[in-house]
Amino acid sequence: MSGRLTEGLRAYGEMLGDRGALDFDDLLVKTRDLLRNHPDVRADLVDETRAVLVDEFQDTDPVQFDIIRRLGEAGAHLYCMADDDQSVYRFRGARPANLRRYIDRFDCSAERGTRHVLTTNYRSNRSIYAVAEAVLDADERLKQRGDIRKSNAGTQPVQLVACDDPEAERTHVLRQLRDWLDDGAERSDLAVLTRWNRRLAALERACLRAGLACETSQSEALLDTPPAQKLHALLRVVDARRRGRPLDAPMTELLSHLLPDDTMARLRDFGERSMPDATLWTAFQTVVSNEQARRSAGLDSATDRLDQTYATITNLLQNTQEDGLTIGAFTRTALRQLGDPLQLLRRYADTLTDPASCPSVRQAGTVLDEWRRAQARDARAGDPPRLLLHHRTPQITRLWRQLVRRALDLETDPPAPLPEMQEALFARPADEGIPPLGADDVVLTNDLEALLRWAERTGAFSGSTDTPQILLLTPGDSLPSDQKTLLGVDPEDVHIVDPGSTFHSPSVRLVKLLQMTSGPSAPEPLFPEYVMVDLEATSTDPRHCRVAEIGALKVRDGTVVDRFSELVQLPEDLTADERETLRTVCGLDPASDFDEARPEAAVWADFCAFVDGAPLVAHNGQRYDFRVLRRLANTHEADARWATTYDLLPAAHELFPDLRHYDAAHLRETLLDDDADTAHRALADCEDQQRILTRMQAERARRRRRLAHEPLLPLLVAALTYESPAPEALSDDAQVFLQVGHTWALRDASPAGDDLRSLLPRALPDRLRQHALYTLIDEEALLTASADLQPGLARRLAALFAPYADRPLRSEALADLLAHLALWGEETTPQGEDVITLSTYHSAKGLEFERVVCMDVHDNAFPPYFARDPEERRESRRLLYVGMTRAERHLVLTYPKRERGYDRRPTAFLDAAPDELLQVTDAAP
Repeated sequence: MSGRLTEGLRAYGEMLGDRGALDFDDLLVKTRDLLRNHPDVRADLVDETRAVLVDEFQDTDPVQFDIIRRLGEAGAHLYCMADDDQSVYRFRGARPANLRRYIDRFDCSAERGTRHVLTTNYRSNRSIYAVAEAVLDADERLKQRGDIRKSNAGTQPVQLVACDDPEAERTHVLRQLRDWLDDGAERSDLAVLTRWNRRLAALERACLRAGLACETSQSEALLDTPPAQKLHALLRVVDARRRGRPLDAPMTELLSHLLPDDTMARLRDFGERSMPDATLWTAFQTVVSNEQARRSAGLDSATDRLDQTYATITNLLQNTQEDGLTIGAFTRTALRQLGDPLQLLRRYADTLTDPASCPSVRQAGTVLDEWRRAQARDARAGDPPRLLLHHRTPQITRLWRQLVRRALDLETDPPAPLPEMQEALFARPADEGIPPLGADDVVLTNDLEALLRWAERTGAFSGSTDTPQILLLTPGDSLPSDQKTLLGVDPEDVHIVDPGSTFHSPSVRLVKLLQMTSGPSAPEPLFPEYVMVDLEATSTDPRHCRVAEIGALKVRDGTVVDRFSELVQLPEDLTADERETLRTVCGLDPASDFDEARPEAAVWADFCAFVDGAPLVAHNGQRYDFRVLRRLANTHEADARWATTYDLLPAAHELFPDLRHYDAAHLRETLLDDDADTAHRALADCEDQQRILTRMQAERARRRRRLAHEPLLPLLVAALTYESPAPEALSDDAQVFLQVGHTWALRDASPAGDDLRSLLPRALPDRLRQHALYTLIDEEALLTASADLQPGLARRLAALFAPYADRPLRSEALADLLAHLALWGEETTPQGEDVITLSTYHSAKGLEFERVVCMDVHDNAFPPYFARDPEERRESRRLLYVGMTRAERHLVLTYPKRERGYDRRPTAFLDAAPDELLQVTDAAP
């Protein structure tokens, strides 16, 4: 290695030593060294170990082999499973020769009963296995050709299809997939393999454009997504603080995820130049709080981003002090404050209609919410109110039922069986028959007259003089009041949802109604009780400023219940600059406004009594106000009992990302439409900040309503395909829901995926693609959305942390979680099931599918152009064998006849394949 690499390796080793840490290579190397250099440890380990099972032994590297060998030589019982035909990880250090070395070292033989050959292939049929086995180098195998029997004797030939070029090859693959689906195959039974990762991206785009739900092995790993990276780094910071360990490494990692690369580079440069003995976190705090340091670092233009990042980190670290805080609660808060979008709808948030802005939707939401509360309350008594879904089209009724059950958390685990197709269905199944509906029950329908006919046939309205509350989702299908009365319905019990036809679809109205019901009906207080605080001082440096005034509001349940305002006696040694700051910035005249001021210690004691233990809230408080207050707490004897501080700045960035500035004056002007020139005094600033916070909480409530139930939008898309509205008639909201719901369906990421597979005669992406509504789908936006944000990311992150969600944050459970993430990561998180798998040959190892297309089967891929020695060529043979034997019943091999200006021919590895089992054709034009 070069000198710089050697120096870097040495520094890396020293860093691991300083931290008492091991990386993955160390786990192996140090285990080997321990067994080699300490016979007593090796003997103790063997005594405690009854047996060692090694799977995929052909993929072991020399260090792993040495560990296994030493354990076996010391007396451990070894049981190794291997297939030398599937050794394809030489680039990772795997050595197939280890298998022969193991057999020779431990004298494994059939005669001694220590070598067993499994002689039956239960996956691939006869023709597939025979063609695949012909690819291998017979001279280097432990098994002989013909040794393996096939449980499936099928002899349908393997197809080898020549295509004109890579684009024609993709077209043929899509046609083949479509033919298989039309033949009744399930998506989950189909796979396409390519030789290189770069080919997957183009193939994925082609599948998505063709409406084929797919998932690729190249998809960004969950722990590599920005939200997961930030959260992982933050949890490492929290764990280091809990253990009293150095924060520099985890905090540097967190900053690198929160700040742009150029900002981090300038920050590092400033630290190395001006604070060489300080940590990067200390340099960052200095740049945030000191204007001169910020100029020296060249970060004046990044002030807003620096303030936001500092406030976010300190807000979250303050939050960890909350008693009883669980890992799940903290991660949910952190994901929101760290600012990464977890929903596709977020990009459309400003264009979506807030359901609360529609009076009829708001009123109907109140009816449905009252039903939900009564249902939860009365369920224990055994007679809860009922919710009936009614639509003239039974297929839509079933979709509505699942949408309502999942949106209102009525679905059971495991899910209740889906009912047969009927015109009307209860959200919760009735014990038997159709019980009479009364005043406490609610009906959702798109056709009042059809509902009443159904009720007459079934006697649903005959058991009571009071009819249920009816929410009518199709305004044009209402009836005159006198006709309602004649039909036995109280006109007051019929609520027309969206009488102005804003949303143009009963199913879209249902979604908006569920958003209204599930989301907050009004802004929620930040805390049940808190204190809004503001300081006026002689400078912007929190370390040295002199406090001139403290103002505060006590807020309880969103209402101001008390006020605090005190001037502080000024010291006699004020500089001219400090006096000028008080006059020009704070609106205070040092010569005349402080006659009634009291000593700082007395004001501080009264302020502490005013606050008591309530959380403190301020705008940009983490950078300035809270740091000054901590300084005062360290100076005076009065007990500062608050533990939580909250800065409004990160929430302002989250909720209003397009503002030019985030100082309090600009927020007041922009959010409150108030540009009046007010006195810059502490209490007045508190009043403004409280108004800003109220506006922010209102926006947060609106956003929660507008973005609610995104994962269930595929159910809405399915309902729209049955409603079949004219594409040009769909509202803007409906078009957004259609686009986003289709994206979720393509990834099979919705929790309602099983519902859709049971309710629809064919997969939703196929159904939509054949529908006129598909003309509204923006395919380019679809691909962009899919690349930028994974549908279902929030659900997968929740599943990742689920085993630890209820454990205390400040406990060893956090260390267990971090170890879990490092060792196992996302293996337990939900993935799409009803999708076609797109994979490289290497990533497909260990998988199996009923039908497989192997692409790139040409002489520049097998063997690859860079294969220089015989072993590389043999491994290339094994890799093609692995890909081909992923198939159980159907296998198609494809290649382009010309690529990048070069002619291609089928790989010579196929030359030994039996002619009767390999059918060679040209792709159809």
